[in-house]
Amino acid sequence: MTAALEKHVAHVGVRFYRTGGVEMVLVPLLEESASFTRSAGDGYFLVTLMGEPGTAYPLNLRSPGAYDPEYLGNKFRLDRRGYGYTPDELAASLRLIREDLQKEEGMDR
Repeated sequence: MTAALEKHVAHVGVRFYRTGGVEMVLVPLLEESASFTRSAGDGYFLVTLMGEPGTAYPLNLRSPGAYDPEYLGNKFRLDRRGYGYTPDELAASLRLIREDLQKEEGMDR
């Protein structure tokens, strides 16, 4: 039996950020791709930490809860030894990124 392959291609603005020693990639999760992810739509990004295997999680960057260090530490599994980023560093970096994204939105208006 061969499994069916589903594919959806969307051209999105992938963003690469480096701030305070934290390097990450943000991929917007568009409503068009909602069938492929539980979290999609306005404000959602797949956030991946560079150099930290297995650290990718969808976040709604419009939600205040997305910047809580304890929440981020749990979701990105930053409680294990060997990670280069602390949950507090990640939260601070995401706040700076939110400001950048808000500036981008302001230019579109």
